[in-house]
Amino acid sequence: MPTAGSSSSSSSTNSNSTTTSRTKTASIIPTVTATTTTTDNKNKDDGIRIPETVIQYERQLRKTQAASRASTPLCKTQLHILHNDESVVVVNKPSGVLTVPGIHSNPSILTMLYDKFQHEMESTMKREHMIVHRLDMDTSGIVVFAKTREAMSKLQSNFREKKVSKYYEALLCGHIHANVQEGIINLPLQKDHRYPPFMRVATPQSEQAAKQVVQDLNHAGWKKIIKKNPKPSETRFQVIGREYVVTATSSTSFSHSHDHHQDHAVVLGAAAGGQLQEYRYPVTRVRLIPVTGRTHQLRVHCAAIGHPILGDPAYGIFGEAARNGGFEDENVMDRLVESTSRATVDLQLSLDKYVKEQGLVMCLHARELRFLHPRSGEEMCFVQPPDF
Repeated sequence: MPTAGSSSSSSSTNSNSTTTSRTKTASIIPTVTATTTTTDNKNKDDGIRIPETVIQYERQLRKTQAASRASTPLCKTQLHILHNDESVVVVNKPSGVLTVPGIHSNPSILTMLYDKFQHEMESTMKREHMIVHRLDMDTSGIVVFAKTREAMSKLQSNFREKKVSKYYEALLCGHIHANVQEGIINLPLQKDHRYPPFMRVATPQSEQAAKQVVQDLNHAGWKKIIKKNPKPSETRFQVIGREYVVTATSSTSFSHSHDHHQDHAVVLGAAAGGQLQEYRYPVTRVRLIPVTGRTHQLRVHCAAIGHPILGDPAYGIFGEAARNGGFEDENVMDRLVESTSRATVDLQLSLDKYVKEQGLVMCLHARELRFLHPRSGEEMCFVQPPDF
């Protein structure tokens, strides 16, 4: 997994290294109007164009893989209980496992917990009454479930009123600029009508497109579909460390002949038909604090600043959602995102290859959760470090 390192030692990994900001913080806010000028998959930083056929193939592959993960039966070893009492049960959910069954009644943590504790709960307590909040299937980390109707009501209320403290840890593609240690991403989000059911950053162009889509659907007979306004969305981030993931390959078999983004190659020793080389690819470990709680907020916001979460199957390089969190004009990204540099397409391709080779899932983890116990009023704090 990642090794620690300084971003200043990376020679050409992040191409936008000409940032002149001297501040230690970055306020990432929509200060200009976003305009749509192109829909191709070319990144102006490294000139790589990914064929549409490849993108569609990879997207379909990820969709199939996600469906397979969701339907895979769970075993008892995947239920990691951190705390259990008469009112609540707190678990550390593994990545690749559903929090709740969903419309297809897939295996989930909720189902396992209900089967395990149903005999302890009051007869009116149904399975769905245990749900307080949830994590995406590929997000790992701490989740609290209710065991009484009273606990469910109080905990849900506390989540709505922002009386619950939580933060996430993630690995992002590329090194966030060395001058940036913390910042705020303040970009409104909306449902992406071109790539449902995913989210995207709202722009005047996406708003107009969404309005047209709803009109077309209404005209086609879907009268109950209405357009929803974008929602203000804010994420705070702090850089924990700038690290590298390391991969070794034979110099004769390494396929990326244009790998100008790797930090450096180190010859490890003789290998069949050539020498074994080690490549280091930059990632940034961050602490993410969702001030608002929109669907996929952390994932879209990280993609929108040019540093998608490592292994994100939806908002990453070949994800089903729109690239760059919905931004199609990368000049707009350069103006919106102050004091940072973006991970190039070339780097994201190599990191995607690394994720596949290592069998990794998305590197986003709900690390800490603080809430008031619904019965005693005592503050409870749970901390669980990630596996990545």
